[in-house]
Amino acid sequence: MSVATIVSQSTPSGFSAIAVIRLSGPKAIEIAQKLSKNNKPFKHRTAQIRKIFSEKSLIDKAVFTAFLSPESYTGEDVVEVSCHGNIHICETTINEIVKLGARIAEPGEYTRRAFVNGKLNLVQAESIVQLINAKSVEAVKHQTRNIDGGITDKIKELKESLISILAYMEYELDVSEEVFLDPKTLKKVKKTVKDNLKTAKSMCNTFDQGGALSYGVKVAFVGKPNVGKSTLVNKILGIEKSIISNVPGTTRDTISTETTIGGIPTTLVDTAGIHLSENEIEKEGIKRSFKEIKSADLVVLLFCDGVEVVDINEDIEKIFVYNKIDLQPYTGEDRKVVPISASTGQGITSLVKQIRKRLGLLKANAAEPLITTIRQKSAMEKVSTSLSKTLKLLGENVEEIELPAQEVRNAINNIDLFTGKTTTNDVLDQVFSTFCVGK
Repeated sequence: MSVATIVSQSTPSGFSAIAVIRLSGPKAIEIAQKLSKNNKPFKHRTAQIRKIFSEKSLIDKAVFTAFLSPESYTGEDVVEVSCHGNIHICETTINEIVKLGARIAEPGEYTRRAFVNGKLNLVQAESIVQLINAKSVEAVKHQTRNIDGGITDKIKELKESLISILAYMEYELDVSEEVFLDPKTLKKVKKTVKDNLKTAKSMCNTFDQGGALSYGVKVAFVGKPNVGKSTLVNKILGIEKSIISNVPGTTRDTISTETTIGGIPTTLVDTAGIHLSENEIEKEGIKRSFKEIKSADLVVLLFCDGVEVVDINEDIEKIFVYNKIDLQPYTGEDRKVVPISASTGQGITSLVKQIRKRLGLLKANAAEPLITTIRQKSAMEKVSTSLSKTLKLLGENVEEIELPAQEVRNAINNIDLFTGKTTTNDVLDQVFSTFCVGK
Protein backbone atom coordinates (compact mmCIF):
# COMPACT_ATOMS: atom_id res chain seq x y z
CA MET A 1 0.00 0.00 0.00
CA SER A 2 1.37 3.40 -1.00
CA VAL A 3 2.09 5.89 1.79
CA ALA A 4 1.49 8.84 -0.50
CA THR A 5 -0.79 11.63 0.61
CA ILE A 6 -3.94 11.61 -1.50
CA VAL A 7 -6.52 14.25 -2.37
CA SER A 8 -9.91 14.38 -4.06
CA GLN A 9 -13.21 16.19 -3.94
CA SER A 10 -15.65 14.23 -1.78
CA THR A 11 -18.74 16.14 -2.86
CA PRO A 12 -20.20 16.00 -6.40
CA SER A 13 -18.44 18.16 -8.95
CA GLY A 14 -20.30 21.25 -10.11
CA PHE A 15 -21.60 24.49 -8.64
CA SER A 16 -22.93 24.38 -5.07
CA ALA A 17 -22.87 26.31 -1.81
CA ILE A 18 -20.11 24.16 -0.30
CA ALA A 19 -17.64 21.58 -1.59
CA VAL A 20 -15.45 19.30 0.51
CA ILE A 21 -11.90 18.47 -0.53
CA ARG A 22 -10.28 15.67 1.44
CA LEU A 23 -6.59 15.01 2.08
CA SER A 24 -5.29 11.86 3.73
CA GLY A 25 -1.77 10.66 4.42
CA PRO A 26 1.48 11.49 6.22
CA LYS A 27 1.81 14.96 4.65
CA ALA A 28 -1.84 16.01 4.99
CA ILE A 29 -1.18 18.46 7.84
CA GLU A 30 1.95 19.89 6.25
CA ILE A 31 0.24 20.42 2.89
CA ALA A 32 -2.79 22.04 4.54
CA GLN A 33 -0.49 24.47 6.34
CA LYS A 34 1.31 25.35 3.12
CA LEU A 35 -1.98 25.68 1.23
CA SER A 36 -3.26 28.18 3.81
CA LYS A 37 0.17 29.81 4.39
CA ASN A 38 -0.55 29.29 8.07
CA ASN A 39 1.75 27.14 10.23
CA LYS A 40 -0.59 27.21 13.22
CA PRO A 41 -1.03 23.62 14.48
CA PHE A 42 -4.25 21.78 13.77
CA LYS A 43 -6.29 20.37 16.64
CA HIS A 44 -8.16 17.10 16.33
CA ARG A 45 -11.77 17.56 15.16
CA THR A 46 -11.52 21.32 15.50
CA ALA A 47 -12.63 23.52 12.60
CA GLN A 48 -10.49 26.51 11.64
CA ILE A 49 -11.17 29.25 9.13
CA ARG A 50 -8.17 29.60 6.85
CA LYS A 51 -7.41 31.12 3.48
CA ILE A 52 -6.54 29.10 0.39
CA PHE A 53 -3.67 30.32 -1.76
CA SER A 54 -2.40 29.32 -5.17
CA GLU A 55 1.20 30.45 -4.97
CA LYS A 56 0.69 34.08 -3.87
CA SER A 57 -2.88 34.51 -5.11
CA LEU A 58 -5.82 34.27 -2.72
CA ILE A 59 -8.30 31.68 -4.01
CA ASP A 60 -10.91 31.37 -1.27
CA LYS A 61 -11.57 31.40 2.45
CA ALA A 62 -12.57 27.97 3.77
CA VAL A 63 -13.12 25.82 6.85
CA PHE A 64 -10.25 23.41 7.55
CA THR A 65 -11.04 20.44 9.82
CA ALA A 66 -8.32 18.00 10.88
CA PHE A 67 -8.80 14.42 12.00
CA LEU A 68 -5.51 13.25 13.42
CA SER A 69 -4.20 9.69 13.18
CA PRO A 70 -5.38 7.19 14.26
CA GLU A 71 -8.75 8.77 15.11
CA SER A 72 -9.82 9.41 11.51
CA TYR A 73 -11.78 7.65 8.80
CA THR A 74 -8.65 6.27 7.13
CA GLY A 75 -6.56 5.90 10.28
CA GLU A 76 -4.14 8.47 8.81
CA ASP A 77 -3.95 12.23 9.27
CA VAL A 78 -6.94 13.65 7.39
CA VAL A 79 -7.77 17.26 6.57
CA GLU A 80 -11.09 18.23 5.06
CA VAL A 81 -11.30 21.61 3.34
CA SER A 82 -14.83 22.99 3.05
CA CYS A 83 -14.63 25.70 0.42
CA HIS A 84 -17.20 27.42 -1.76
CA GLY A 85 -18.67 24.99 -4.28
CA ASN A 86 -17.40 26.67 -7.41
CA ILE A 87 -15.89 24.22 -9.87
CA HIS A 88 -12.98 26.56 -10.65
CA ILE A 89 -12.17 27.08 -6.95
CA CYS A 90 -12.19 23.31 -6.39
CA GLU A 91 -10.01 22.55 -9.40
CA THR A 92 -7.49 25.25 -8.53
CA THR A 93 -7.35 24.10 -4.89
CA ILE A 94 -6.82 20.44 -5.82
CA ASN A 95 -4.17 21.36 -8.40
CA GLU A 96 -2.33 23.40 -5.78
CA ILE A 97 -2.48 20.52 -3.28
CA VAL A 98 -1.00 18.20 -5.92
CA LYS A 99 1.82 20.72 -6.51
CA LEU A 100 2.50 20.65 -2.76
CA GLY A 101 3.11 16.90 -2.81
CA ALA A 102 -0.16 14.98 -2.89
CA ARG A 103 -1.59 12.85 -5.67
CA ILE A 104 -5.16 12.34 -6.89
CA ALA A 105 -6.92 9.54 -5.00
CA GLU A 106 -8.05 6.43 -6.83
CA PRO A 107 -11.67 5.17 -6.57
CA GLY A 108 -12.34 3.88 -3.06
CA GLU A 109 -8.79 4.58 -1.88
CA TYR A 110 -9.84 6.33 1.34
CA THR A 111 -11.99 3.37 2.38
CA ARG A 112 -9.32 0.91 1.26
CA ARG A 113 -6.84 2.64 3.54
CA ALA A 114 -9.40 2.49 6.35
CA PHE A 115 -9.65 -1.27 5.75
CA VAL A 116 -5.88 -1.78 5.64
CA ASN A 117 -5.45 0.28 8.81
CA GLY A 118 -8.02 -1.80 10.68
CA LYS A 119 -10.70 0.90 10.93
CA LEU A 120 -13.31 -1.40 9.39
CA ASN A 121 -13.58 -4.84 7.83
CA LEU A 122 -14.42 -5.74 4.25
CA VAL A 123 -18.12 -6.28 4.95
CA GLN A 124 -18.37 -2.80 6.46
CA ALA A 125 -16.47 -1.35 3.50
CA GLU A 126 -18.90 -2.99 1.04
CA SER A 127 -21.80 -1.68 3.11
CA ILE A 128 -20.48 1.87 2.77
CA VAL A 129 -20.57 1.85 -1.02
CA GLN A 130 -24.02 0.24 -0.95
CA LEU A 131 -25.22 2.86 1.52
CA ILE A 132 -24.09 5.59 -0.87
CA ASN A 133 -26.00 3.90 -3.71
CA ALA A 134 -29.03 2.85 -1.64
CA LYS A 135 -32.31 3.39 -3.48
CA SER A 136 -34.73 3.05 -0.58
CA VAL A 137 -35.09 3.81 3.11
CA GLU A 138 -35.07 0.07 3.86
CA ALA A 139 -31.73 -0.34 2.09
CA VAL A 140 -30.29 2.61 4.03
CA LYS A 141 -31.38 1.03 7.33
CA HIS A 142 -29.77 -2.32 6.58
CA GLN A 143 -26.50 -0.93 5.23
CA THR A 144 -26.22 1.42 8.22
CA ARG A 145 -26.77 -1.57 10.50
CA ASN A 146 -24.01 -3.52 8.73
CA ILE A 147 -21.59 -0.59 8.93
CA ASP A 148 -22.31 -0.42 12.64
CA GLY A 149 -21.32 -4.08 12.92
CA GLY A 150 -24.64 -5.93 12.53
CA ILE A 151 -23.53 -8.83 10.36
CA THR A 152 -19.96 -8.59 11.68
CA ASP A 153 -21.19 -9.36 15.19
CA LYS A 154 -23.06 -12.41 13.93
CA ILE A 155 -19.99 -13.61 12.03
CA LYS A 156 -17.84 -13.10 15.12
CA GLU A 157 -20.17 -15.34 17.17
CA LEU A 158 -20.03 -18.01 14.45
CA LYS A 159 -16.24 -17.92 14.31
CA GLU A 160 -15.82 -18.05 18.10
CA SER A 161 -18.11 -21.07 18.26
CA LEU A 162 -16.10 -22.89 15.57
CA ILE A 163 -12.83 -22.03 17.28
CA SER A 164 -14.15 -23.54 20.50
CA ILE A 165 -14.97 -26.91 18.91
CA LEU A 166 -11.71 -26.90 16.96
CA ALA A 167 -9.95 -26.49 20.31
CA TYR A 168 -11.55 -29.77 21.51
CA MET A 169 -10.36 -31.55 18.39
CA GLU A 170 -6.84 -30.15 18.43
CA TYR A 171 -6.48 -31.02 22.10
CA GLU A 172 -7.20 -34.64 21.26
CA LEU A 173 -4.81 -34.50 18.30
CA ASP A 174 -1.96 -32.80 20.16
CA VAL A 175 -2.30 -34.03 23.74
CA SER A 176 -4.28 -37.25 23.81
CA GLU A 177 -2.69 -40.52 22.77
CA GLU A 178 -5.96 -41.50 21.13
CA VAL A 179 -7.30 -40.12 17.85
CA PHE A 180 -10.96 -40.05 18.77
CA LEU A 181 -13.33 -37.96 20.83
CA ASP A 182 -15.03 -39.41 23.85
CA PRO A 183 -18.81 -39.88 23.36
CA LYS A 184 -19.76 -36.88 25.51
CA THR A 185 -17.42 -34.51 23.68
CA LEU A 186 -18.39 -35.95 20.31
CA LYS A 187 -22.07 -35.29 21.03
CA LYS A 188 -21.27 -31.70 21.98
CA VAL A 189 -19.13 -31.16 18.87
CA LYS A 190 -21.81 -32.57 16.57
CA LYS A 191 -24.50 -30.36 18.09
CA THR A 192 -22.34 -27.24 17.80
CA VAL A 193 -21.47 -28.01 14.17
CA LYS A 194 -25.15 -28.57 13.36
CA ASP A 195 -26.12 -25.28 15.00
CA ASN A 196 -23.40 -23.41 13.13
CA LEU A 197 -24.36 -25.05 9.84
CA LYS A 198 -27.93 -23.92 10.40
CA THR A 199 -26.69 -20.37 11.06
CA ALA A 200 -24.46 -20.37 7.96
CA LYS A 201 -27.27 -21.62 5.71
CA SER A 202 -29.64 -19.07 7.21
CA MET A 203 -27.17 -16.30 6.41
CA CYS A 204 -26.81 -17.56 2.83
CA ASN A 205 -30.59 -17.42 2.49
CA THR A 206 -30.63 -13.74 3.43
CA PHE A 207 -28.89 -12.89 0.15
CA ASP A 208 -32.19 -12.86 -1.74
CA GLN A 209 -33.43 -10.20 0.66
CA GLY A 210 -30.14 -8.32 0.83
CA GLY A 211 -29.71 -8.45 -2.93
CA ALA A 212 -33.24 -7.14 -3.45
CA LEU A 213 -32.56 -4.18 -1.17
CA SER A 214 -29.14 -3.48 -2.69
CA TYR A 215 -29.79 -4.07 -6.37
CA GLY A 216 -33.59 -3.93 -6.55
CA VAL A 217 -36.04 -6.29 -8.21
CA LYS A 218 -37.57 -6.38 -11.67
CA VAL A 219 -41.29 -6.68 -12.44
CA ALA A 220 -42.13 -7.37 -16.09
CA PHE A 221 -45.59 -6.62 -17.49
CA VAL A 222 -46.31 -9.15 -20.23
CA GLY A 223 -49.17 -9.79 -22.61
CA LYS A 224 -50.37 -9.73 -26.20
CA PRO A 225 -50.74 -6.44 -28.12
CA ASN A 226 -53.39 -3.97 -26.96
CA VAL A 227 -54.03 -5.76 -23.68
CA GLY A 228 -53.23 -2.58 -21.73
CA LYS A 229 -49.70 -3.14 -20.41
CA SER A 230 -48.51 0.42 -21.00
CA THR A 231 -51.69 1.93 -19.55
CA LEU A 232 -51.29 -0.20 -16.43
CA VAL A 233 -47.62 0.71 -15.93
CA ASN A 234 -48.45 4.39 -16.39
CA LYS A 235 -51.27 4.11 -13.85
CA ILE A 236 -49.02 2.45 -11.24
CA LEU A 237 -46.29 5.03 -11.77
CA GLY A 238 -48.71 7.94 -11.87
CA ILE A 239 -46.97 9.36 -14.95
CA GLU A 240 -47.29 8.90 -18.71
CA LYS A 241 -44.04 6.98 -19.11
CA SER A 242 -45.14 4.79 -22.03
CA ILE A 243 -47.01 5.98 -25.14
CA ILE A 244 -50.50 4.51 -25.19
CA SER A 245 -52.86 4.11 -28.12
CA ASN A 246 -55.81 2.00 -29.27
CA VAL A 247 -53.61 0.81 -32.11
CA PRO A 248 -52.24 -2.67 -31.24
CA GLY A 249 -48.47 -2.96 -30.86
CA THR A 250 -47.78 0.63 -29.79
CA THR A 251 -44.91 -0.51 -27.56
CA ARG A 252 -42.28 -2.12 -29.77
CA ASP A 253 -39.42 -2.00 -27.30
CA THR A 254 -39.05 -2.58 -23.58
CA ILE A 255 -39.42 0.51 -21.40
CA SER A 256 -37.95 0.37 -17.88
CA THR A 257 -38.76 2.72 -15.01
CA GLU A 258 -37.40 2.66 -11.47
CA THR A 259 -39.69 3.14 -8.49
CA THR A 260 -40.09 1.82 -4.94
CA ILE A 261 -42.75 -0.71 -3.93
CA GLY A 262 -43.04 -1.95 -0.35
CA GLY A 263 -39.69 -0.41 0.54
CA ILE A 264 -37.89 -2.37 -2.20
CA PRO A 265 -36.28 -0.64 -5.21
CA THR A 266 -38.31 -1.92 -8.15
CA THR A 267 -37.88 -1.65 -11.90
CA LEU A 268 -41.16 -1.85 -13.82
CA VAL A 269 -40.63 -3.14 -17.36
CA ASP A 270 -43.28 -2.46 -19.99
CA THR A 271 -42.63 -5.11 -22.65
CA ALA A 272 -43.60 -5.27 -26.30
CA GLY A 273 -46.80 -7.19 -27.10
CA ILE A 274 -46.01 -10.85 -27.70
CA HIS A 275 -47.49 -12.25 -30.92
CA LEU A 276 -46.51 -13.76 -34.26
CA SER A 277 -45.13 -11.06 -36.53
CA GLU A 278 -43.12 -10.73 -39.73
CA ASN A 279 -42.16 -7.15 -38.95
CA GLU A 280 -38.43 -7.05 -38.11
CA ILE A 281 -38.82 -4.25 -35.56
CA GLU A 282 -41.66 -6.03 -33.78
CA LYS A 283 -39.74 -9.32 -33.83
CA GLU A 284 -36.77 -7.66 -32.15
CA GLY A 285 -39.08 -6.09 -29.55
CA ILE A 286 -40.65 -9.49 -28.80
CA LYS A 287 -37.19 -11.04 -28.50
CA ARG A 288 -36.27 -8.39 -25.95
CA SER A 289 -39.50 -9.05 -24.08
CA PHE A 290 -38.59 -12.69 -23.55
CA LYS A 291 -35.11 -11.62 -22.41
CA GLU A 292 -36.71 -9.36 -19.79
CA ILE A 293 -39.04 -12.17 -18.70
CA LYS A 294 -36.11 -14.51 -18.02
CA SER A 295 -34.35 -11.93 -15.83
CA ALA A 296 -37.48 -10.76 -13.99
CA ASP A 297 -38.21 -11.49 -10.33
CA LEU A 298 -41.96 -11.19 -10.91
CA VAL A 299 -44.06 -11.30 -14.09
CA VAL A 300 -47.48 -9.64 -14.32
CA LEU A 301 -49.38 -11.48 -17.09
CA LEU A 302 -52.22 -9.44 -18.59
CA PHE A 303 -55.16 -10.71 -20.60
CA CYS A 304 -58.68 -9.46 -21.31
CA ASP A 305 -61.92 -10.46 -23.00
CA GLY A 306 -60.99 -11.97 -26.36
CA VAL A 307 -57.25 -11.87 -25.69
CA GLU A 308 -55.69 -14.95 -24.11
CA VAL A 309 -52.92 -14.91 -21.58
CA VAL A 310 -49.38 -15.45 -22.89
CA ASP A 311 -48.05 -18.89 -21.95
CA ILE A 312 -44.82 -18.42 -19.99
CA ASN A 313 -43.00 -21.62 -19.13
CA GLU A 314 -40.28 -19.93 -17.09
CA ASP A 315 -40.13 -20.85 -13.40
CA ILE A 316 -40.82 -17.30 -12.25
CA GLU A 317 -43.25 -15.82 -9.76
CA LYS A 318 -46.39 -14.74 -11.67
CA ILE A 319 -49.51 -12.64 -11.13
CA PHE A 320 -52.40 -13.10 -13.57
CA VAL A 321 -54.33 -9.92 -14.31
CA TYR A 322 -57.61 -9.61 -16.23
CA ASN A 323 -57.80 -6.08 -17.66
CA LYS A 324 -60.63 -3.92 -19.05
CA ILE A 325 -63.34 -4.91 -16.57
CA ASP A 326 -64.99 -1.58 -17.43
CA LEU A 327 -65.76 -3.09 -20.86
CA GLN A 328 -66.36 -6.71 -19.91
CA PRO A 329 -66.37 -8.05 -16.30
CA TYR A 330 -64.24 -11.06 -15.44
CA THR A 331 -66.43 -14.18 -15.35
CA GLY A 332 -63.74 -16.77 -14.77
CA GLU A 333 -63.55 -18.93 -11.65
CA ASP A 334 -59.83 -18.59 -10.91
CA ARG A 335 -59.68 -16.67 -7.64
CA LYS A 336 -55.98 -15.95 -8.13
CA VAL A 337 -56.74 -13.70 -11.11
CA VAL A 338 -56.74 -9.98 -10.26
CA PRO A 339 -59.48 -8.12 -12.21
CA ILE A 340 -58.70 -4.48 -13.04
CA SER A 341 -59.36 -1.62 -15.38
CA ALA A 342 -56.08 0.08 -16.20
CA SER A 343 -57.89 2.96 -17.91
CA THR A 344 -60.28 3.82 -15.02
CA GLY A 345 -58.00 2.68 -12.20
CA GLN A 346 -60.48 0.18 -10.81
CA GLY A 347 -58.70 -2.69 -9.03
CA ILE A 348 -55.24 -1.08 -9.32
CA THR A 349 -54.94 -0.74 -5.55
CA SER A 350 -55.61 -4.47 -5.13
CA LEU A 351 -53.05 -5.32 -7.79
CA VAL A 352 -50.36 -3.14 -6.20
CA LYS A 353 -51.11 -4.87 -2.89
CA GLN A 354 -50.55 -8.22 -4.60
CA ILE A 355 -47.25 -6.99 -6.04
CA ARG A 356 -46.24 -5.68 -2.61
CA LYS A 357 -47.18 -9.02 -1.08
CA ARG A 358 -45.06 -10.97 -3.57
CA LEU A 359 -42.16 -8.58 -3.17
CA GLY A 360 -42.77 -8.72 0.57
CA LEU A 361 -41.37 -12.22 0.48
CA LEU A 362 -38.06 -10.52 -0.24
CA LYS A 363 -38.54 -7.77 2.31
CA ALA A 364 -36.37 -8.37 5.33
CA ASN A 365 -36.77 -7.78 9.01
CA ALA A 366 -34.91 -4.56 9.84
CA ALA A 367 -33.35 -6.32 12.83
CA GLU A 368 -31.90 -9.19 10.77
CA PRO A 369 -28.36 -8.68 9.35
CA LEU A 370 -28.22 -9.45 5.64
CA ILE A 371 -25.65 -10.69 3.17
CA THR A 372 -25.71 -8.13 0.37
CA THR A 373 -22.94 -9.04 -2.10
CA ILE A 374 -22.16 -12.08 -4.22
CA ARG A 375 -18.67 -12.18 -2.69
CA GLN A 376 -20.15 -12.49 0.81
CA LYS A 377 -22.59 -15.16 -0.33
CA SER A 378 -19.83 -17.20 -1.99
CA ALA A 379 -17.68 -17.11 1.16
CA MET A 380 -20.60 -18.13 3.39
CA GLU A 381 -21.54 -20.97 1.03
CA LYS A 382 -17.99 -22.29 1.43
CA VAL A 383 -18.43 -22.13 5.21
CA SER A 384 -21.63 -24.18 4.86
CA THR A 385 -19.93 -26.71 2.60
CA SER A 386 -17.06 -27.22 5.06
CA LEU A 387 -19.44 -27.68 7.99
CA SER A 388 -21.55 -30.16 5.99
CA LYS A 389 -18.40 -32.16 5.26
CA THR A 390 -17.50 -32.02 8.95
CA LEU A 391 -20.81 -33.60 9.95
CA LYS A 392 -20.51 -36.23 7.25
CA LEU A 393 -16.99 -37.18 8.34
CA LEU A 394 -18.03 -37.37 11.99
CA GLY A 395 -20.95 -39.56 11.00
CA GLU A 396 -18.92 -41.93 8.80
CA ASN A 397 -16.15 -42.59 11.33
CA VAL A 398 -16.75 -41.07 14.74
CA GLU A 399 -13.30 -42.05 15.95
CA GLU A 400 -11.25 -40.20 13.34
CA ILE A 401 -11.04 -36.47 14.03
CA GLU A 402 -8.13 -35.25 11.90
CA LEU A 403 -10.18 -34.83 8.72
CA PRO A 404 -13.22 -33.18 10.35
CA ALA A 405 -10.84 -30.88 12.25
CA GLN A 406 -9.37 -29.79 8.92
CA GLU A 407 -12.84 -29.00 7.58
CA VAL A 408 -13.57 -26.86 10.64
CA ARG A 409 -10.32 -24.99 9.93
CA ASN A 410 -11.48 -24.50 6.34
CA ALA A 411 -14.76 -23.05 7.61
CA ILE A 412 -12.88 -20.60 9.84
CA ASN A 413 -10.61 -19.62 6.94
CA ASN A 414 -13.67 -18.89 4.79
CA ILE A 415 -15.14 -16.75 7.57
CA ASP A 416 -11.93 -14.72 7.43
CA LEU A 417 -12.46 -14.38 3.68
CA PHE A 418 -15.97 -13.12 4.42
CA THR A 419 -14.74 -10.33 6.69
CA GLY A 420 -11.58 -9.68 4.69
CA LYS A 421 -9.17 -10.68 7.44
CA THR A 422 -7.47 -12.81 4.80
CA THR A 423 -7.98 -11.91 1.17
CA THR A 424 -6.14 -11.19 -2.07
CA ASN A 425 -5.30 -7.92 -3.78
CA ASP A 426 -7.47 -8.98 -6.72
CA VAL A 427 -10.51 -9.16 -4.46
CA LEU A 428 -9.67 -5.81 -2.88
CA ASP A 429 -9.20 -4.21 -6.29
CA GLN A 430 -12.59 -5.53 -7.38
CA VAL A 431 -14.37 -4.31 -4.22
CA PHE A 432 -12.91 -0.83 -4.02
CA SER A 433 -13.02 -0.06 -7.74
CA THR A 434 -16.81 0.22 -7.37
CA PHE A 435 -16.44 3.22 -5.05
CA CYS A 436 -16.55 6.85 -6.10
CA VAL A 437 -13.22 8.72 -6.10
CA GLY A 438 -13.92 10.78 -2.95
CA LYS A 439 -14.71 7.77 -0.76
